[in-house]
Amino acid sequence: MQDTHKKTKDISGELMEIRRIPLEGAKNIRDFGGFPTKDGKYIKPHRLLRSCELCVTTEKDREVLVQEYDLKKVLDFRTVKEREEHPDPVMDGVVNLHMPVLDEKALGVTREGQDGDFLDQLAASVMSPGFDATRYMSDIYEKIILSDNAARQYGRMFDELLAQEEEATLWHCTAGKDRAGIASILVLSALDVPEAVIEADYFKVNDFLRDENEKLCRSVEDKMNNHSIHDGLMKMFIVHNAYLDRMLHTIKIHYGTMSGYLEKGLGLSRDKKELLKQLYLS
Repeated sequence: MQDTHKKTKDISGELMEIRRIPLEGAKNIRDFGGFPTKDGKYIKPHRLLRSCELCVTTEKDREVLVQEYDLKKVLDFRTVKEREEHPDPVMDGVVNLHMPVLDEKALGVTREGQDGDFLDQLAASVMSPGFDATRYMSDIYEKIILSDNAARQYGRMFDELLAQEEEATLWHCTAGKDRAGIASILVLSALDVPEAVIEADYFKVNDFLRDENEKLCRSVEDKMNNHSIHDGLMKMFIVHNAYLDRMLHTIKIHYGTMSGYLEKGLGLSRDKKELLKQLYLS
């Protein structure tokens, strides 16, 4: 797959751009409203939101999400420790559900200890002999697809979306790139959004978090007095076509198709998929 994170064409052939919701604190948050499907329909606005961790939102941001975007449900894919260290803010009238996709620490994906030794551990891994960041991250994507626990949580996600007949559901992890990114690929695939649009959404996180990622890399490089680790660190902070390719290859090997994974792996039957389209497309 190609990195099509700039602009992409919708089903009509017109250029569309993936835009973030303009909040003060959260830089990686977007509304899927207006995304086209293969049969000419569009995702309803203010229904499906993906995000980074919500602890970075300001009070004004939360007012925007609740009052303007009708947010009613939050699905948190982080680990228990991530939630303890950086809990989601309470929002009136919003249900918050914990769905830990990974039940253990995974450097580059989970960020336990990000206020302490997280970056030290990350740097140590990148600096270790023979470490290949691309292979490491790709392996995590494969692990998620083959994980019974991840399948349960993503299956629960679809159940919650099917139960939400109106208003918005938001899902997030920490950076909002891997666990939330995979969730977004699954949801958009279930709604028959074109592959080019799904890819554009997946890669857009690299634009939204570019400045933050560069700042993190410089901080670690300066602390370790080692500027040769920049590329390895950056591969842990971004999404890459190799990660997406490994995910799709794993699905193909074990389930045949994305539809096969959605149905057999996550329990999204054809009837449920049709209901999902009824709820979220116009």
